[in-house]
Amino acid sequence: MGFRTTLFFAVGLVASVFASERVYMPLFELTNIHEDYQYATSKLFQRYADKDGRYEVVIPAQTDSLQTQPSKADVQKTAERKGCTKFILADLTRLGETVVVTLSLYGTQSGNLLWSDAMKAANPNDLDPILERMAKNIGTENVASKTDDIYTVTQKEETKLRKKRANKSFGFGIMGFTMLNNPGPRFQPGLEIFWSYDSRNIFFQIDGSFNFYSDSEDYTYTSYYSDEKTTISVDETLVNISLGLSAYYPFLDGSSTPFLGGGVSFTSTVTSYDSDSYYYDEPDGDSNTGLWVRLGGGFLFNRTSTVTFRIRAEYAFSTYKVEHHIMHGPQVGLEIGF
Repeated sequence: MGFRTTLFFAVGLVASVFASERVYMPLFELTNIHEDYQYATSKLFQRYADKDGRYEVVIPAQTDSLQTQPSKADVQKTAERKGCTKFILADLTRLGETVVVTLSLYGTQSGNLLWSDAMKAANPNDLDPILERMAKNIGTENVASKTDDIYTVTQKEETKLRKKRANKSFGFGIMGFTMLNNPGPRFQPGLEIFWSYDSRNIFFQIDGSFNFYSDSEDYTYTSYYSDEKTTISVDETLVNISLGLSAYYPFLDGSSTPFLGGGVSFTSTVTSYDSDSYYYDEPDGDSNTGLWVRLGGGFLFNRTSTVTFRIRAEYAFSTYKVEHHIMHGPQVGLEIGF
């Protein structure tokens, strides 16, 4: 084999390795879109694919009328006749102001789907970056809707994310907390105000509460100087002031539903003692501030109404000590929201 023959063989081998793969694509099928876009979008996609270099896209010639996209079987036969190893089916569908661009790549021999993607265009200006991204990614492991660069960001992607509107309500309630340990057991009635945000799958609550306990206890002691017994009254006061955040999961979608959840509260606790005797040495009392943790649930009525009613029962415990003890106990609340 001479040098010239070897050179031609090597050049032909390299050309065959790096040659673009031929892909046949009929013109875009249009739904609710002006026919002028059919050839223009097909030609633009062809140019971007040729620029990328992996595929040589073959499209039909331009005509004066709208072309109806053949069936998949007919497109497959045309691709085989033109010597194309793959073929593309593409369409543009307009829904309101949004145009959905869909491209699917098939193998000519098998007819199997090899790659598919769809993107939304907010307006005609979005078609150019969408077609460029699809031409770059077709036939790869990537999809155009998940890859982009600074030159192909569409106006549709610039649109702010739409959010579900949460139902907000303000209300108040009455509650009671029973402290089971020292300084207790004590029942503390209280009042609360709250702001609730219902996002359907979960609802959140911000609340402020005030619980108060006050009572008098009689103590009898014997005088140091005589056997005389003296009875005195000692006033005991216990106060909890809290600001809390809670989250609850409703089990049903109906107007009334049970729920479970919990929350944390930033709480200040104060205890104090006072007696009517100058000789009795009453306790000094104590105070502390920290977090409480609450776990429980309840039942929500009239969830779809402008006026809601809730029964809530939880078990709460503090993360700090008052009078050398962690506080804990059950609490129950009745709440109405507007």
